[in-house]
Amino acid sequence: MKTKLIIISAIEFTTLAGCIEGDNYIRFTDYVTMEAALLPDTLTLNEPYNLQIRASAPNGCWSNVKVYLNIKSDSAYFFSAAGTYENHGEACSQQIVTHDTIITITPKVEKAHLMYFYNPTGNPQIRVDTIYIKP
Repeated sequence: MKTKLIIISAIEFTTLAGCIEGDNYIRFTDYVTMEAALLPDTLTLNEPYNLQIRASAPNGCWSNVKVYLNIKSDSAYFFSAAGTYENHGEACSQQIVTHDTIITITPKVEKAHLMYFYNPTGNPQIRVDTIYIKP
Protein backbone atom coordinates (compact mmCIF):
# COMPACT_ATOMS: atom_id res chain seq x y z
CA MET A 1 0.00 0.00 0.00
CA LYS A 2 2.81 2.38 0.90
CA THR A 3 4.54 1.65 -2.43
CA LYS A 4 1.34 2.46 -4.36
CA LEU A 5 1.03 5.77 -2.51
CA ILE A 6 4.62 6.69 -3.36
CA ILE A 7 4.13 5.81 -7.04
CA ILE A 8 0.86 7.75 -7.27
CA SER A 9 2.47 10.75 -5.57
CA ALA A 10 5.40 10.65 -7.99
CA ILE A 11 3.05 10.53 -11.00
CA GLU A 12 0.98 13.44 -9.64
CA PHE A 13 4.12 15.49 -9.01
CA THR A 14 5.41 14.82 -12.53
CA THR A 15 2.06 15.82 -14.02
CA LEU A 16 1.92 18.98 -11.91
CA ALA A 17 5.48 19.92 -12.84
CA GLY A 18 4.59 19.52 -16.53
CA CYS A 19 1.60 21.81 -16.11
CA ILE A 20 3.65 24.45 -14.32
CA GLU A 21 6.23 24.50 -17.11
CA GLY A 22 3.57 24.70 -19.82
CA ASP A 23 2.88 22.65 -22.92
CA ASN A 24 5.75 24.16 -24.91
CA TYR A 25 8.46 23.36 -22.38
CA ILE A 26 11.20 21.00 -23.47
CA ARG A 27 14.44 20.03 -21.73
CA PHE A 28 16.93 17.31 -22.56
CA THR A 29 20.63 16.51 -22.51
CA ASP A 30 22.32 15.37 -25.70
CA TYR A 31 25.66 15.16 -27.45
CA VAL A 32 27.02 18.30 -29.12
CA THR A 33 29.86 18.79 -31.56
CA MET A 34 33.49 19.23 -30.57
CA GLU A 35 36.78 20.01 -32.19
CA ALA A 36 40.23 19.06 -30.96
CA ALA A 37 43.36 21.04 -31.72
CA LEU A 38 45.92 19.36 -33.92
CA LEU A 39 47.36 16.28 -32.27
CA PRO A 40 51.04 15.41 -32.48
CA ASP A 41 52.16 12.22 -34.22
CA THR A 42 54.31 11.24 -31.23
CA LEU A 43 54.46 11.89 -27.51
CA THR A 44 57.18 11.13 -25.02
CA LEU A 45 56.61 8.52 -22.33
CA ASN A 46 55.69 10.02 -18.92
CA GLU A 47 55.63 13.60 -20.27
CA PRO A 48 52.30 15.45 -20.01
CA TYR A 49 50.63 16.87 -23.10
CA ASN A 50 47.79 19.42 -23.00
CA LEU A 51 45.02 18.62 -25.45
CA GLN A 52 42.73 21.55 -26.32
CA ILE A 53 39.10 20.73 -27.12
CA ARG A 54 36.20 23.06 -27.93
CA ALA A 55 32.62 21.85 -27.55
CA SER A 56 29.89 23.85 -29.25
CA ALA A 57 26.10 23.87 -29.37
CA PRO A 58 24.19 25.52 -32.22
CA ASN A 59 22.08 28.14 -30.40
CA GLY A 60 21.32 29.97 -27.16
CA CYS A 61 18.84 27.39 -25.88
CA TRP A 62 21.82 25.19 -24.99
CA SER A 63 23.70 25.46 -21.70
CA ASN A 64 25.98 23.44 -19.46
CA VAL A 65 28.14 22.40 -22.44
CA LYS A 66 31.00 20.17 -21.28
CA VAL A 67 33.66 17.82 -22.64
CA TYR A 68 33.93 14.33 -21.20
CA LEU A 69 36.86 11.93 -21.17
CA ASN A 70 36.40 8.22 -20.62
CA ILE A 71 39.67 6.31 -20.30
CA LYS A 72 39.04 2.74 -21.45
CA SER A 73 42.57 1.41 -20.97
CA ASP A 74 46.13 2.63 -20.51
CA SER A 75 46.19 3.59 -24.20
CA ALA A 76 42.58 4.29 -25.28
CA TYR A 77 40.80 7.59 -24.65
CA PHE A 78 37.19 8.33 -25.60
CA PHE A 79 36.14 11.99 -25.85
CA SER A 80 32.60 13.31 -26.17
CA ALA A 81 30.75 16.55 -25.47
CA ALA A 82 27.22 17.12 -24.21
CA GLY A 83 24.96 19.97 -23.24
CA THR A 84 21.47 20.72 -21.95
CA TYR A 85 18.80 22.07 -24.29
CA GLU A 86 15.98 23.98 -22.61
CA ASN A 87 13.16 25.92 -24.25
CA HIS A 88 9.84 27.34 -23.06
CA GLY A 89 8.41 27.86 -26.54
CA GLU A 90 10.40 30.97 -27.41
CA ALA A 91 12.80 31.40 -30.34
CA CYS A 92 16.39 30.47 -29.50
CA SER A 93 19.01 33.18 -29.88
CA GLN A 94 21.34 32.60 -32.83
CA GLN A 95 24.53 32.44 -30.80
CA ILE A 96 26.83 29.46 -30.63
CA VAL A 97 27.39 28.26 -27.07
CA THR A 98 30.96 27.03 -26.58
CA HIS A 99 33.09 25.54 -23.85
CA ASP A 100 36.88 25.30 -24.13
CA THR A 101 38.66 22.56 -22.21
CA ILE A 102 42.26 21.54 -21.75
CA ILE A 103 42.80 17.90 -20.86
CA THR A 104 46.26 16.75 -19.84
CA ILE A 105 47.32 13.34 -21.09
CA THR A 106 50.43 11.64 -19.74
CA PRO A 107 51.31 8.42 -21.59
CA LYS A 108 52.33 5.70 -19.12
CA VAL A 109 52.94 2.81 -21.52
CA GLU A 110 55.19 2.61 -24.55
CA LYS A 111 52.63 1.64 -27.18
CA ALA A 112 50.37 3.47 -29.61
CA HIS A 113 47.60 5.48 -27.96
CA LEU A 114 44.19 5.69 -29.62
CA MET A 115 42.08 8.83 -29.31
CA TYR A 116 38.38 8.42 -30.14
CA PHE A 117 36.38 11.62 -30.70
CA TYR A 118 32.59 11.28 -30.89
CA ASN A 119 30.94 13.95 -33.03
CA PRO A 120 27.18 13.40 -33.52
CA THR A 121 26.96 15.43 -36.73
CA GLY A 122 30.26 14.34 -38.24
CA ASN A 123 30.90 11.97 -41.07
CA PRO A 124 32.13 9.65 -39.73
CA GLN A 125 30.68 10.18 -36.26
CA ILE A 126 33.75 8.74 -34.54
CA ARG A 127 37.16 10.08 -35.49
CA VAL A 128 40.12 7.96 -34.44
CA ASP A 129 43.62 9.39 -34.09
CA THR A 130 46.71 7.33 -33.29
CA ILE A 131 49.59 8.82 -31.32
CA TYR A 132 52.84 6.92 -31.06
CA ILE A 133 54.80 6.96 -27.80
CA LYS A 134 58.57 7.20 -27.72
CA PRO A 135 60.72 6.38 -24.68
